[in-house]
Amino acid sequence: MVSIRPTFLSLFFLLLHLPCFTPSPRRRSRSTAPKTSFFSFFKRLFSNSNPPPPPPPPSRRSPSSSTRSLRLSPTLDIHPCSACGEVFQSPPLLERHRSTHHLVSELAADDENIVRIIFNTGWPNPARTPNIERILKIHNTPAITSRFEEYRERVKSRAAAAPPPRRDERCVADGNELLRFHCTTFVCGLDSGDECGRLYCSLCGIIRSGFSPKMDGISTLPTSYAAHVSMPADMEAEFEFMNVRRAVLVCRVIAGRVGCDPWEADKEDPGFDSLAGRGEGDDEDEILVFNPRAVLPCFVIVLNCFKP
Repeated sequence: MVSIRPTFLSLFFLLLHLPCFTPSPRRRSRSTAPKTSFFSFFKRLFSNSNPPPPPPPPSRRSPSSSTRSLRLSPTLDIHPCSACGEVFQSPPLLERHRSTHHLVSELAADDENIVRIIFNTGWPNPARTPNIERILKIHNTPAITSRFEEYRERVKSRAAAAPPPRRDERCVADGNELLRFHCTTFVCGLDSGDECGRLYCSLCGIIRSGFSPKMDGISTLPTSYAAHVSMPADMEAEFEFMNVRRAVLVCRVIAGRVGCDPWEADKEDPGFDSLAGRGEGDDEDEILVFNPRAVLPCFVIVLNCFKP
């Protein structure tokens, strides 16, 4: 009788060592992401983009139902809101939604520290710098941002067409964009990203639709201190019954060609785009901008009342 024990043992050891001959999966190389530069971080800080919404949960509908819905509406055009994820069927509806919702939002800790540094620069007495109650980022609608960029291109093209003696290279490069401050008032609580729609809330009106074209000039100042003291110190106390408070706006301003004489620059003069203030003290560096499209508010800084 022939014994099969050696053959059986050989097969058993072969199966036992078979995983040793299978190729091992390759390890994925970890690539280090490039470090973000300070310029790109600062550009992201002043951009109007909102963080993308979290991905929706996977749908439980069967493939047949999804295919059926696509066949019923092959030309369906959707426009989701980048802040809340709500979907709209046309850009005007999305624009209307964004013009009344998600206009302001809280800042992250790192971004808030940068805005605080920008605000604190220029105060003559650092010990009397007011406490900042809140810092909010303004999410301008695409229409307001487009008007701002279109105005910049118009200023650049006009400066490029000027003869050499009047040619301003800074205007040709970026329209002479400056970082300026503007002080305004508000009566709402700024509790959410919605604008209040009240008649006397100037801040919400600026955030919703920009500065009014009926103004003789939009005052922009080089420091937050100059913007703060441009209003009477007892303004909050005088209008306390209406809950009126002041806020400082950090704005991007297309100053263009700045005139120095009030008789040389006005709304109708095509040679100048703004006028430099000729006052004394804090108003000597004031720039009056004539076109409301030239001012793009970026941040709202709410201060606690104090006596300078």
